[in-house]
Order: sequence, then structure tokens, then C-alpha cells
Amino acid sequence: MIKPKNYPPGPVWLPFIGSSGILQKMTKKHGSEFRAFLELSRQYSTNVLGMKTSSELLVIVYGGKNVRQVFNNNEFDARPHNFFAQLRCLGKKNMGITFANGEIWKEHRQFALKNLRHVGYGKTAMERHIQNELCRILEHIKNNEKQPTNLMSLLSESVMNVLWTYVAGELIPEEKLRCLLELFRQRGKAFSVAGGLLNHLPWCRFIMPEISGYSLITKINQEINEIIEEAITKHKSKEIDKNDFIYLFLQEMYTNKSPTFTEEQLKVVCLDLLIAGTQTSSSVLGFGLLRVLKSQDIQDKIYKEIDRFIGDRMPCWNDSERLAYTAAFILEVHRYYMIVPLAGPRLVQKDTVIDEYLIPKGATVLISLGDICHDPKLWGDPHIFKPERFIDQNGKLKNSEYMYPFGLGRRRCPGDSLAKSFIFITLVGILQKYRIQCANGCIPSDTPVIGILASPMPYTAEFTPRVKDTQTNNE
Repeated sequence: MIKPKNYPPGPVWLPFIGSSGILQKMTKKHGSEFRAFLELSRQYSTNVLGMKTSSELLVIVYGGKNVRQVFNNNEFDARPHNFFAQLRCLGKKNMGITFANGEIWKEHRQFALKNLRHVGYGKTAMERHIQNELCRILEHIKNNEKQPTNLMSLLSESVMNVLWTYVAGELIPEEKLRCLLELFRQRGKAFSVAGGLLNHLPWCRFIMPEISGYSLITKINQEINEIIEEAITKHKSKEIDKNDFIYLFLQEMYTNKSPTFTEEQLKVVCLDLLIAGTQTSSSVLGFGLLRVLKSQDIQDKIYKEIDRFIGDRMPCWNDSERLAYTAAFILEVHRYYMIVPLAGPRLVQKDTVIDEYLIPKGATVLISLGDICHDPKLWGDPHIFKPERFIDQNGKLKNSEYMYPFGLGRRRCPGDSLAKSFIFITLVGILQKYRIQCANGCIPSDTPVIGILASPMPYTAEFTPRVKDTQTNNE
């Protein structure tokens, strides 16, 4: 393929493999594709980086103006039809919601949002489920008081329990839940946003299935498929006595003549919902608990605010309006730790221009968010963790136009209402009851592990019950 005229600057294209070899080498050197792309954009002094894999044109955009253009403009609404998309959809091509396109995407996104709300998702009932999971987390902490404890797995289990209640009408059995979370963990390591080696050189699966990760991803997809298929089978035999999303989808499948309502589509939609609702939440909470462990002064400010406005009662989402510093702290966790360093991918549906460069129809575009979060022109001192940057002169929370933790536009993450509520209620509920300190006097590293999302390195902390101040003024 000849490089299109006025294509964005980037590394040289080699026959058959394009820039894939250079990207793989730099990914290994810098630890993630996000860091590799960022270094290449700096080398070529560009906010629009142009590359080519063996099979497709690949463009990475940087800077607030370019990012908002891709998020908001119709020509970037589609998902690519590449091998990564097929693997992501359990081996099916562009199914579900996240990777569906056109009328199928619109139809099923609208159906999912409408019917999840119908069964209580995003309403008061969901908040009660989150509070129940908080009680389970607190009970676990109580049973391990003053012992080194790692909460990451429990946090992931809890948010998935809440979501699956609305999708499948029941909690996932504990053993199966842990198995599913381990599959997601392995899957996250095997995938990267651009699809990694398998997407750049899909033919490599035939000559090195193990090294390329193809065998692992195929195995993971099969096991995830079996777990979701079992839930659907239980609904078809009426074993679940609670109204939920799967029942509503099956009802639509049996009564609606739309050919897009199939069991295969339902499986991928369920997978999309699990991913949308769970992955960000546990990472944000993991980093949040790690930050208050490392910054006891911040932990004290959050606790004093909780004690002043909530006291001992169970926290709820409406408290986020009163707990401005705590809400600002959560925003700063999103910013500082770059939870979603790269968003995308998007398929360009017609020739378009970004920063005066031609982005040809059919190119794949990735959206860099991590560099925006650490841009000194936007934040002044981006390498300092400072919740106050999200609080105005009147002490009220202020949002930034440069924060996109759940995306923007028509492809915005559908799981944001669960994620926001779960993160806030769980963080407040834990800090309300416990002081978090270093385990064995060892301060853990907060350097993110960057894959599809950024996540904290495994760490433990000690949770010590708080002693109530008798002078507390509960408002």
C-alpha cells in the first residue's frame, strides 16, 4: 500500500508488516502500547500519528481539540472490522453493542439502556445493591482487621455482582465469579487497545498460536462463552424467577421479527455489559485506596468531610453533592492514574481531516487520553496529586472539559452510572469506618500497570477501625 498523500507523520512502512515491527519493539521497551505511541508522537512532533500495520492504516490522535473531534463527529462512530474486533466479540464479527455498527448498534444500545432501566439499573434499587455489597466488603475487612489485606479481587467481585443481578437476575456463584474475574484479568493482559501482535499480523496465529496469544484468547473466549450460555439456558427453562435483561432480550427475540435479536448477539451484549460496568470501577477504587494510604493528610480531609456531612449513616450517591472534596479526590484519581490511557478504536467512514492531515476512509483511529491528563499546559503541575484542582473558589466541585473517564459522545460507556455510584459509595463507606495504613511499614508503588486500562500493582494495606471523635458535629 502506498502512503496516502498528506497522511499524518509517523514511522517508516516496511513491506508486508508496515510499522508493526517498530511498534512491537517500542512496546517492549516502554512497557505498553500507549507509552510506545506517545514516544513516537514526540519523535515525530505531531498530535496526529500515522502508521500502518500489515492490514490497516492506524492513526492515533492527541490533544483536546482532536480528541473531541473524534469523540463527537459522525464519521468516527463506527468500529473497525479487524481481527481484534472479532476476537473481542467471542469470535463473532462486530456483534453486541461496543463493537457493533450502524443500525444494529443503534438498535441494541437503545434496547439495552431502556430495558436495563426497566429492571432497575441506575435507580434506587441499584444503590441498595451497592450498599449491600459495601456491607460485604466491610465484613471482610472486619474479619481481617490489622492484617495485610488486598481488596482488589473483592472489589471486582462486588461490582460484577451488582451488574449481573440486572443482567441475569442472580448473583454469580462465588467459585464461578472468581473464575470469570481471572479470565478477564488474563484477557486484559492478552489484549491491548490496538489489538497487539494478533491484530497487526493476524496471520501469525497460524505459525505461532501460543506466542501470539491466540491460543490463550481462544480458550478464554470459550470459557466466558460457556458461563454466559449457562445463564441464558437457565432463563430459557424459567429457572430464574426475577425479571432481568436476559428475559427481556429473549422475549424480544421470540416476538420481534428483527433478525439481529439472536442468542449469539445476546452473549456478546452480556459480555459488553460486564466489561463496561466492572473494569474501570475496581481500578479506580484500587488506586484511590492506594493514594489515601500514601497520603494520610488527604485521607484525613476525606474522613473529616464524611464525618461532618454523613456521620455514621450509610452513604448514598446523593452525598456526592455535599462531599465536594471526596468527589474531587475521585476525579483526581481518574486524572493522575490515567485509568483509560487510550480509547477507541474507531473506523473512519469517509475521508476526513484532523489537524490538516488526511485521514482516509477505512483507517482505524485510537484516541489518546493519558497525555491530556498529564499535559502541563492544562493542569500546571500535572505530576502532583491535588484534588483541590477540581474545587472552585466557593468550595463546590468543578468538572474539567478535559476529563473523559467514560468517553464522550454517542459511544460513551453505558456502564458509567454503576461505576460512578459504586466507586463513590464504596470509597466513602470504607473510609467512614477504617483508617488505611501501610502493611508492615512498606509503602507500595503506585506506578500503573498499563494494558487496555491502567491498574495498580498488587498491594496490601492494613485497615484499622476508626475511633469516633466525641466532638464531631453531624450536620
